[in-house]
Amino acid sequence: MEIKITNSDVMTSDFATIKADAHLKEAYDAIKKNLEGPPHSPGLVVLDDRGKYAGVLTIDDLMKELGRLYRDACDKPGKKDWVDAFFSQCELAGIKKVAEIMSGKRLSLGAGDSFEKSCELILYKKLHLLAVVDDNSKPVGIITRRKVLTELAPRMFK
Repeated sequence: MEIKITNSDVMTSDFATIKADAHLKEAYDAIKKNLEGPPHSPGLVVLDDRGKYAGVLTIDDLMKELGRLYRDACDKPGKKDWVDAFFSQCELAGIKKVAEIMSGKRLSLGAGDSFEKSCELILYKKLHLLAVVDDNSKPVGIITRRKVLTELAPRMFK
């Protein structure tokens, strides 16, 4: 069964962005705000200095960074007083740039591309968020796992 719709038919055009050179503290604040209210996206679309698509920053990206900081602070679980070392590492991470931990670099689709392509990428690569860009690589929307589920499930459970 073919899905005869394009990304522009199903994408969410209300999405949050952040610059690639923003600090992680700013990114955390933006993701937190995004989770508390609409559009409830699992991440942010990252823009380069010309406003073009650079990648995405997701909750998973931030959690990977927290995991790395934990491993740097504590070489094994159960280590006494690991919390102080962890938070010292976190202070250093606050000055890191979004570009250093973002994912999805060069992974986007066009608005006119088939929604099937988006489904394939999200399902195969286990993505939470996929950017939709115009012909000039400027983001125009996002497709999330939630959107894939709400579009495919009715067809699956007929």
